[in-house]
Amino acid sequence: MDIIIFSGQSNMQGSTNERGSSKALNCLEYKFLIDEFVKVQDPVGEDIGDGILLAPANGCGSLVPAFCTAYSKKKGDVIAMHCARGGTAIAEWKEGTTRYNTLIEKCKRGIAKAKENFDIGKIYFVWLQGESDAVCGNSEEYYLSALIELKDNLKKDLEIDKFGIIRVGYFAEYAPWKHETTKIDDENIMRAQERAAKEDKDFVLLTDICAELSVKNEYLNPKEHGPHYNNRALDIIGEKAGSALAELKN
Repeated sequence: MDIIIFSGQSNMQGSTNERGSSKALNCLEYKFLIDEFVKVQDPVGEDIGDGILLAPANGCGSLVPAFCTAYSKKKGDVIAMHCARGGTAIAEWKEGTTRYNTLIEKCKRGIAKAKENFDIGKIYFVWLQGESDAVCGNSEEYYLSALIELKDNLKKDLEIDKFGIIRVGYFAEYAPWKHETTKIDDENIMRAQERAAKEDKDFVLLTDICAELSVKNEYLNPKEHGPHYNNRALDIIGEKAGSALAELKN
C-alpha cells in the first residue's frame, strides 16, 4: 500500500458548507488521536491542538475520498493522512513551527504503524495551498523558495517520494477583504507552483483544474468569502489529481 499525506489550507481541509457522504472503499485513513486506521470516508481528518490541524468544518466533504478512489483504481489501496488547516500561508508550515512539528509527529507515527501492519510502497505528499499567499501579495520567487524549502524538509523528516501539487485557482481576486488586487496575485502563486514541477524533479503538478472551477459559481460554496469549493468541485479535483498521481512513472 502507498501512503498519501494531504496537506494545505481551507480547500484541502474542506470548507464546502455541505455534509460529505463520499467513501473510498478499502482505503484507510490514519487517525492520530486514537492511533488507529479507519475507512476513508467523509468527514476525514481530525482537530489536533488549538487549531493546529483541523478536520473539515462542520462535517463537510473533502477531496480525499475521490482522490483515494481514483488512485486505488489504478494503483491499489492507500493509506491517507489528512493534515490541513484553513487560512494558513506557507510560512505557517515552516520547519520549527508548531504546525509543521505536529504534521511530522502525526505522519511519523502513522507511517511507523503502517509499516508494522502493511507492505508499504511509496509515500506521497499532496499540497493544495497558496490562496493566503496570494491574498498577502507574496511574490512568485518568494513562494517558490518557500515551497522548495518545505519539500526539502519533508524529504528529510518523512522521506517522501514525491511532492504533488494541486495548483491553486483564483482566490485573491475575489476575496472581499483584499483591496486593489488583481488576478496577478493569484497567478504569481500559480506560476511558482508550475515552475516547481518543471525545475525540480521532486515535484509533480497533478492538476490545474482549480483555476477553471474557481470562476464558476456552480462549483463554489456560496456562504464562504472568496472561492471555496463545494463537494461537487472537490470530487472533480480529487478525481483528477488522484488519477494523475496514479499514472506517475516512478
